Amino acid sequence: MQAIHLAIATIPIAIYLILMGALRLRGRPLVTSGWRDLLTLAIACSGLVLIGPMQLFFPTHAAARLNGWVWVPLILLYVLGVLLVLLASKPRLIAYGLDEPQFRELFLQAARSVDPNAVWQGDVAILPGAGLQVAMEPTGTSRVYQVVHVGALRNLQDWIRLERAFVQAASRVTCPPSMAGWPFVLGGGLLLAISMLPLLSDPTAALAQLRDFLAR
Repeated sequence: MQAIHLAIATIPIAIYLILMGALRLRGRPLVTSGWRDLLTLAIACSGLVLIGPMQLFFPTHAAARLNGWVWVPLILLYVLGVLLVLLASKPRLIAYGLDEPQFRELFLQAARSVDPNAVWQGDVAILPGAGLQVAMEPTGTSRVYQVVHVGALRNLQDWIRLERAFVQAASRVTCPPSMAGWPFVLGGGLLLAISMLPLLSDPTAALAQLRDFLAR
């Protein structure tokens, strides 16, 4: 594999790993939506898509006519595929850094700012006045919790209000850094170094490889 191929595939993943590790090491929680979380993951996987499926199904005849411009429809196709996945996914709210009691308490505070009658029933939070119902789902990792909307989302405005209230509630608390973030940061840093060193050692060759890759 050429150095430029390795860099294209791994640099977005390395940055994603460092970001995930930094979120676990920071002293404040982060609340984000499932759509933003999926979009970040899609960006991290973009390099793999460029040297994987796009290379496998590369339109050689179109490239002969369009030259480097053939990448524009290919990238647009990937963007449309990501948008399709985002639109088909259930609305979620994800919190990094909170333990379960904190997550439940802060989410309930946010929910009651939208609907005073909001209540937890086991792992399900019900906002009867707003017509929202969310369920906690496992994430497979500690200090990362999420709630997923149950059923069709008919009240987008109240869902946005709930997200903003949850973000504000989480911004007022602190959380202990999780040592689980170090493997992500170190692994991402190592992967980034492995990807960048061949490029930095011979930038002229790397630039030539990039031109060949784009104008194949």
